[in-house]
Amino acid sequence: MPEPTPSRPPTTALPLQRRTWLAMAAAALLAACGSGGGGPAQTFNATFLQPWKSYETLPVEEWRRRLQLMRDLGCTEIILQWSALYGGSFPWVMPEDLIQLLFDEGGRHGMGVRVGLPYDEGWWNALRSSRAQGLPDFLARTQARCLETLQTSRWPAQPGFRGWYLPYELDQYNWATAERQALLVPWLRNLAEAARASYPHQPLALSTFYSTLPTSGRLAQLWAAILEEAAVRPMLQDGVGVAGLGNYAGLEPLRALLHERGVAFDLIVELFEQLPPLPNTNNAFRAKAASSERVAQQMAVARDFGAERIVAFAVDPWLLTSEDDAMTFPYTWGAQA
Repeated sequence: MPEPTPSRPPTTALPLQRRTWLAMAAAALLAACGSGGGGPAQTFNATFLQPWKSYETLPVEEWRRRLQLMRDLGCTEIILQWSALYGGSFPWVMPEDLIQLLFDEGGRHGMGVRVGLPYDEGWWNALRSSRAQGLPDFLARTQARCLETLQTSRWPAQPGFRGWYLPYELDQYNWATAERQALLVPWLRNLAEAARASYPHQPLALSTFYSTLPTSGRLAQLWAAILEEAAVRPMLQDGVGVAGLGNYAGLEPLRALLHERGVAFDLIVELFEQLPPLPNTNNAFRAKAASSERVAQQMAVARDFGAERIVAFAVDPWLLTSEDDAMTFPYTWGAQA
């Protein structure tokens, strides 16, 4: 886990009928995100882009169309979730010319790029490992790989570079104990300091979510410990795509902590709805696009949440598919389901 499957997000140019539907869907979403009180519509400030190897064959014209949709929805930043995948059955390093294309074409649309560090697909396995050195070894290995990227990458010199993203998501279930946090905090501190040395203008960003699994851990306590030592930018996943609108209640103590400390943060609005996994897929994550009505409810909450930015997860692929199209992704959902 995560286990790759043959399924991937759509990566080919879309036929005219689907392009027409896409334009209508984007217009409907923009309308749904309106304030309802005569004020300006609430749109997204950024969107994640979760790249796969199949994106290497996506035509430039299709990239331009997708980037235009992101910009039409208000996005001025693309958050590249990872720049390499390793530790699984199909390791892949995103070609530099593909990342450069995002900088070049995104720049033409007025969008910058926050680059994700390499992601080891053994993350959730390491968190569940019964071996005493399982998690410490994993953290040491991933730290070394991320530090190498931070020290050698040419991306911070790009005019549209917006900082680094660490593609490991934190929840209160897997980091409930003091022993676990004693491993996590120095790991984050070292990576945050290296990210600042690479690009001092923006702190290292990473996502966090409220796990619905029973635990003695508290998300606010976890982040209080992190923020004491690591200068990072929290990105709060609203969790609605998996747990429903009630998940905002689980985020409230963390939101209060961040406001009290004056820490800038982002709110990630999930544009999908999780579906039950298919048989014989090792519980691979399966979902469909959320309805515009549900997204409108999320955006209504987002307006008053106090986040500096509202981030979509994600325009691609969830606004490239209809609510009738389900997709299976090559990983499990970890601790949130």
